[in-house]
Amino acid sequence: MILGQRIKEEREKRQWTQDYLAETLNVSRQAISKWEVGSTYPDIDRLVQISNLFDITLDSLIKGDDSLKKSIVITKNAKAQTNVWEFMRSNGWMMVIAIIYLVTKMIIAVFS
Repeated sequence: MILGQRIKEEREKRQWTQDYLAETLNVSRQAISKWEVGSTYPDIDRLVQISNLFDITLDSLIKGDDSLKKSIVITKNAKAQTNVWEFMRSNGWMMVIAIIYLVTKMIIAVFS
């Protein structure tokens, strides 16, 4: 049995709609549909959420889906290094805005 069929089976066993499952997992209904037909896979965090939600082991959720097993990559270096530019690109712009705001407030306070 492939992952999508397993997700659909567990969802239908609980008489949940795709909309309900999507809302619970904080994804779109289209994402659920794509998972169930096998055109895409949920990320590893979602797989853990799904297994917890359905009260089944992660192993039993993905077991039998050879294409998913092949696509899961486990790196030996769990602590990935990030340089300043990668950090800025991923989430740093909000930090820059916050810092500019705080510096501006400090300057205004000093010269007031």
